[in-house]
Amino acid sequence: MSAAGTTQMGNDNRPNVLPIKPASGPGFLGPSYNPADEMLPPASIGVRRGDNLSDVVGAVKGVIYYGDMIGFGGPSSGFTRGMPGLKPLGVNYFINSGLTCSNGATMWEYVRTIPDGTALGEKVRNAIRGVGLPEMRGMAPGMVEDVKFALDPFPVINAVVGSGYPQCRLVRKQVGDIDGQIQNVDGVLLVDPSGLILSGGRYYQEHWVQDRYPVRARPGEQADEAFERGDPIQLDYAAWEGAPKIYRENGCRADPAGTEPQPKFCGAKGSQQIKLGDGTFVTAYSDGFDDYSRYKGQVIKIKNPNALVSLTVAVISIMCLISFWGIQSKRR
Repeated sequence: MSAAGTTQMGNDNRPNVLPIKPASGPGFLGPSYNPADEMLPPASIGVRRGDNLSDVVGAVKGVIYYGDMIGFGGPSSGFTRGMPGLKPLGVNYFINSGLTCSNGATMWEYVRTIPDGTALGEKVRNAIRGVGLPEMRGMAPGMVEDVKFALDPFPVINAVVGSGYPQCRLVRKQVGDIDGQIQNVDGVLLVDPSGLILSGGRYYQEHWVQDRYPVRARPGEQADEAFERGDPIQLDYAAWEGAPKIYRENGCRADPAGTEPQPKFCGAKGSQQIKLGDGTFVTAYSDGFDDYSRYKGQVIKIKNPNALVSLTVAVISIMCLISFWGIQSKRR
């Protein structure tokens, strides 16, 4: 053993100050996901070069389509409703933090990169929803959400003053993109392969994450959203060490005969091999219940498109028609 491995840190004679293990999963740099690869090219949405009226209309729809991809992540008017590939981009996944929970299980972090529409706050989100527009879940609001998360000082403060001994709870979350896919366009796995649950055509995972102090839910707020607002629960070393270690590192019960909750993959029998596009296989467990409809992509039906959007579309259409007529006049 090296000298560094036997060095005592002050009066603490533990081999490691923090209960850590090697991290796994997509890694701290995230999965191999490129939003540009997930967007359809102009030809796939009907945009083509030409001087016919249908070509002009297709070009106008293409401009609005990519505007919706950037701003809303969904159709904002009848021009783009029903067009393929118009959806929020991003991947949600679990990452192994390497820390150990007070119950003995490995602690995971749930990373959400699919925009949830809260870039400008709940009031703006509700106001946009009230005028009949979809939530702001496009690429631009997604970048704003990422910036807000990066500028949040609490995780840094928590890392500095926190104990590093977490109390955890078991959660189930959808993983993959908004459509439930767990591989990119090249067939490369985007999520950690451990404990995948296939339910209703989508993939979920159950892992132990850091527990949080409960907070009062706001009007219209779901339980998961309220949970995320709570402060993480940190224990001192004595409390962490004294807590019963009833789970193994993989999150399953140490005593198979116990009745404590555990991830589904611990006792599941109905597994299947899923072949990915790159030729590799992952194991998924079937789930007979689909209680996670709130994670499905939401498309809001618009009976009366917002007047501003309609005006913008009309102006663009008139400009394109004027250009089209000008070209035809010159040819004559």
